[in-house]
Amino acid sequence: MSTVEYTATSTLAKIKLGRRISELMTEKGEAYSIRAFAEKVGMNRETFRHMLLGTRRIAPSELELISKGLNVSQGRLKQEDTFQKEQELVKFLTGKKRTKMMLIRAQELAIELAEVALGLTEKGYSLNNLGRVQFVQEKYEEAHKTWLATYEYAKRIEKEFEDKQLLHLVTSNLMLTFTIRKEYSNIEEMLNLVEDVFSDDPSKLSMAYYTRMIMNEDRGELEQAKKLAYRSLELFEQTNDNKQIGRALINVAHYEYVLGNYKTSARLLGSAINIVKSFEEILIIALKEYVKSLLQLRDYHLALQIIDEYDSLAQDYPEYWGRLQIMRTVAKDDPSCAESVLNNTNLSVNLRYLACKSLMEFYYLKDDGDNAIRYYERAVFFQVQRVNF
Repeated sequence: MSTVEYTATSTLAKIKLGRRISELMTEKGEAYSIRAFAEKVGMNRETFRHMLLGTRRIAPSELELISKGLNVSQGRLKQEDTFQKEQELVKFLTGKKRTKMMLIRAQELAIELAEVALGLTEKGYSLNNLGRVQFVQEKYEEAHKTWLATYEYAKRIEKEFEDKQLLHLVTSNLMLTFTIRKEYSNIEEMLNLVEDVFSDDPSKLSMAYYTRMIMNEDRGELEQAKKLAYRSLELFEQTNDNKQIGRALINVAHYEYVLGNYKTSARLLGSAINIVKSFEEILIIALKEYVKSLLQLRDYHLALQIIDEYDSLAQDYPEYWGRLQIMRTVAKDDPSCAESVLNNTNLSVNLRYLACKSLMEFYYLKDDGDNAIRYYERAVFFQVQRVNF
C-alpha cells in the first residue's frame, strides 16, 4: 500500500508597480536608494516614496522617467513584454494534455522567462515554474535544485514584503521532491520555517507533518510515522477539505495496515470511501486498500460486494481494476479472475507479474505443484521484463 502524495498547484503572481520598482532598485545596489534615485529622475523624495508604497498614483510621464532611470523598458518594468509567454506556460502547467512537443515548448518558455526575469518576485516565480516543467519531465534532481534556488528568493520575499505565497508554493514542491528522492539533507531547516511562518495554516502544517511521516517511513520508524499521519489527519480535519481529509485517512490506514491492525485500517478506509465519493481518482485508491484490508480480515463476502459494486468505476482505472481482479481471485477462490489480468496484454508488465505471482501462490496453497511451477516460471519471465523495462 502506498501513501498518497500532496502537490502544490503552479501559479504566476503579479505585484504592484511600486513594489516592482523597489525590487529593481534594490537589485541595482546602494546607488539606487530612494533619495539617490529620486534626485536622479528629478522627483521629490517623499512623493517618490509614496509611489513605491502604492499610496500615490504613478503618472505615465513619471513612469517613463522611472523606467529610463532604471535602464529598462516600460514593457519590461510592467512585465507586459512577457505576458503572453507567461500565459502560454501557465496553460501548459495547469492543463491535462501534455505532448512531447508541448514539453519542449514549455521548457523553452520557462528558461527564457527565467533568463529575462528582474527583481526578487519575478525571478522567484520564474524559477518555480521552471522547476514545475522539470518535474513534469520527471527530472526530479533538476527540479529539486531549481526549487532550492527558488526557496532562497521566497524567504527574502517573505522577510522583506511579508508575502508568503511563493514560500507556500515552493516549500510544498520541495517537500514533494525531498520525499520522491528519499534524500533529506537540510530539510529540517525548511520544515521548521514552514511550521513557524504558517503556524496558523492547518493545511500547510499538515503537509509538513506528512513530509516528516514519509521521512520516518523511509527510515523504518513506522510507529512514529503513524503518529505523524494521525497528526496530519487532525490538521486536515480543521480545513473541512474532504479531498485532503480522505487522502489523510488513506495514509493513516496504510500505517495501521503495515503494523497489522487490519480492523482499524478497514474502519478508516470505510470512512475515507464515504468522504471521497466525489473524487474518483482518490476513491479508487481507498477502495483498493479497503478490499486489501478486508482480505486480511477474511471478510470475503464484503470484499466481493465492494469489488462488484464499484466494478464500472474500476474499469476507468485499469491498474486498479487489475489489482481488484487479483484480489477477487483470493476472495472468490477462483483463479480465472487473476488469469484475466495475466492474459491482458494492455495491462502493465508489473500488474501481470503480480497476477502471475498470485496464481503461483493460489496453486501452491491448493497443493497443485505442476501449476504452481508453471506460474513460477512465467513469473520469472515477467520479472526479467520488469527489470529490463
